[in-house]
Amino acid sequence: MSILRLTGFYARRAFELAAGVGQLEKCRNDLNVLAAAPQDNLLRYCMSLEDGGPDTGEASAVWHYEGVLPEVIDFASLLARHGNLSILGDIALEYSRLVDEHREVRFAEIVTAISLDGETRLLIEKRLRDMTGEEFVLDARVDPAIVGGIVLKVGDKVIDRSVRARLQSLRDAVLDGHEAGSR
Repeated sequence: MSILRLTGFYARRAFELAAGVGQLEKCRNDLNVLAAAPQDNLLRYCMSLEDGGPDTGEASAVWHYEGVLPEVIDFASLLARHGNLSILGDIALEYSRLVDEHREVRFAEIVTAISLDGETRLLIEKRLRDMTGEEFVLDARVDPAIVGGIVLKVGDKVIDRSVRARLQSLRDAVLDGHEAGSR
């Protein structure tokens, strides 16, 4: 099975387990906690569970997992047993996407020439919600090359209201007019 298919399989399985116990958000958080842990420490911890539990030595002292759902620890141990712990970060990302999809949250990417302040970000989220009736999470990026304005990407739709795009359009119009006049 390819890594992408394996990642999707494990993420769907984690989603089913978390939904079954009503812990979608807690599981999302816990998967991210484990994905951020040093992999060799997590592997040692998971393997120590296989041997009857962590002792007071290195395995339990290296990383502190208090508060992580036992189901998530078991899930990480399953990955470790099958040699798939290295894809835990990708599984956590896909799991998060599945939770957002389940909650009907959509994503939009916004690119601006300078950082957005919190108030502007909230205003854009509100305008998107008002226009579509859906909740959005904004992924904001800064790209000084757009000069000013914004570029908004929602799914496969791109709305480019940047100064760079307007200048390119003006350039094209001038060149097209020049070419038409020279004929």
